[in-house]
Amino acid sequence: MFDWNDLRYFLAVARSGSTLAAARVLGTSQSTVHRRLAELEAQIGRQLVLRRPTGYQLTELGKRLLPYADRAEEAIIAFQRLSLASDNDFAGTVR
Repeated sequence: MFDWNDLRYFLAVARSGSTLAAARVLGTSQSTVHRRLAELEAQIGRQLVLRRPTGYQLTELGKRLLPYADRAEEAIIAFQRLSLASDNDFAGTVR
């Protein structure tokens, strides 16, 4: 099983086309983005991106998995939003 956080790195590279741009978006180093993306690929046993001199390009598998990663991100954001909103629930008797 892979680390769910690695999906963020995959999405950032897919959206930006480079590990440098992804690093800027994520507020981390380029080497961290590269390492986490490589770890995700190792965990699933398949290549998700092709490393080109002009940037990164999704493989066919990467293209097929991208919508699922997008939906996973949306679900995680909704989960976070709902869990934070629940901190604002008031309880008790109003007088």
